[in-house]
Amino acid sequence: MGLLSGLAIVSARVPDGTICLNSALAFWDLTDEVPEQVHVAVPRGAHRPSIDRPATRVHVFAADTFEIGREKASTDVDEPFWVYSPERSVVDAIRMSRWVGRDLAFHALRRYLARPEASAAHVAELARSLGGSAQLRPALEALLS
Repeated sequence: MGLLSGLAIVSARVPDGTICLNSALAFWDLTDEVPEQVHVAVPRGAHRPSIDRPATRVHVFAADTFEIGREKASTDVDEPFWVYSPERSVVDAIRMSRWVGRDLAFHALRRYLARPEASAAHVAELARSLGGSAQLRPALEALLS
């Protein structure tokens, strides 16, 4: 099963969920890793489904920031799903590096910043909104100096 079809299947089973972390990084081509599981976020207080196939990891995100950076996307056959933006995906990877892996999180930030449309200021603003400034600041300083 390909990445996009797995995202669509999980999204159909979790219609209020959002593809996040490693899966979102892979969708946005911010990592070379092919995730073993589909990572999906649900807002705190929502139903937390259990999905075996495809292998899925459900994360609970704060309800008050759940919508920040949430974008609608679709597969190549127009199956819709929600995914966090590249900027939100990078910020989440940095602030939740214990789940994503520190090296992968920094690689994703570096890869994002290498894009012509990248905005370090937007990433820093998102980090402030999501409570990840303390983790992001040193990484940005190292990469931008």
